[in-house]
Amino acid sequence: MGYTNWSAFDAGEKMRRIHFTAESLARTRFLIDIDQIRETLLALDVLSTGVGGEAFRAWRKRIAGRSDIRHMISLAQALRSLPDLDHVVQTLLQGDPDAPEAATQSRLSADLESFHQIAVAPYWASIERRLTADRAARSEIVLSGGWDQMFTSLHRAIRWDPPVLEVPGEGEDVKLGSAGLRLAPSLFLAARPPILFDRYLGQDRPTLLYPIPIDWGRSSSIWDAVGEGNGALHALMGRTRAAVLVALSSTATTTEVGERVGISSAAASQHTAVLRAAGLITTLRSLNRVQHTLTPLGAALITRVH
Repeated sequence: MGYTNWSAFDAGEKMRRIHFTAESLARTRFLIDIDQIRETLLALDVLSTGVGGEAFRAWRKRIAGRSDIRHMISLAQALRSLPDLDHVVQTLLQGDPDAPEAATQSRLSADLESFHQIAVAPYWASIERRLTADRAARSEIVLSGGWDQMFTSLHRAIRWDPPVLEVPGEGEDVKLGSAGLRLAPSLFLAARPPILFDRYLGQDRPTLLYPIPIDWGRSSSIWDAVGEGNGALHALMGRTRAAVLVALSSTATTTEVGERVGISSAAASQHTAVLRAAGLITTLRSLNRVQHTLTPLGAALITRVH
């Protein structure tokens, strides 16, 4: 399906049906990789249409004074008029200089990169933490209440009548067979309903993009640029250990943690040991590789105090 046009974001009566089997339900997973290109496209839509309300007021205020703001809105309108935006996104992701529309895609790529650097990149660490926290919380729901509870709590526009999940959109029924559904959280999907992609990140496996809930009372902290808003976390556990915890917003090895924070691997190992003992991270050892990941408690701590 992809994006045939941006009306796919509008709530409506038409629904698509996703048929699960026992095998496909067992293989359903939350997507670990977070797609910054689609988040940037959704951010453009939020900017040009005004959806999202109070949660995005501080963000709009931060970028409203830009001299090129009109160009950004024009870019959003141009993208909305494209017949198959999903194809453009895939080409931008994969890079196809021989495509007939290569010149147009090159310009769009440059414009999107510029918008990304202005409107998304400065806040990405905070955005990513919230997406990671939501994914962790929903994974916890699956563990404690099963997929029935997770699907029914995912979004009000979704209907779960086992073994069929109904989601907003147009298109043929999706029969998963042995392939599981992938679920991907989005911040900038905002007040829009979830979107089902037949292809996502260059793969044929169906993916459901869904909006995460935003606490309006705390939404302004999302728009703290890099380096802002960490005071409470630093005061709670110390600057370096807090930085290690934040660095684990995405899974990393001990060496990678050290590189992200700017400390030695030995120091990173000491800090991860303390965080693991406190139940804020988990560590998985496989052969000679050690991977650290935030627990739901660790992700929630970052979200609450940032």
